[in-house]
Amino acid sequence: MFSVYFDNLLKFAINIKSLIIFYFSWIAIHYICSQLYVYYCVPYTWYGIFASPFLSLAPHCNAFRWIIYEAGNILYGMWLAIGSWTVANLLTQK
Repeated sequence: MFSVYFDNLLKFAINIKSLIIFYFSWIAIHYICSQLYVYYCVPYTWYGIFASPFLSLAPHCNAFRWIIYEAGNILYGMWLAIGSWTVANLLTQK
């Protein structure tokens, strides 16, 4: 009985492997860019307070903000899709 559930779970995981890789990549990119933005664009010093208006216009800071924004939208869509899929499967079970 357990092996049937395990086999079904394994088949399901193999079928959605590319989705898992896609979303974990975006999670990693979002986390890394958030940390880099804080480090390079808004340093936690007195210098950072005065330099952040100038640093925020730098190309790398714009790129970090864009990636953070887009990754947030993708992660929002991911949770919406997971929630919708879960509710749809719970409502259609016999």
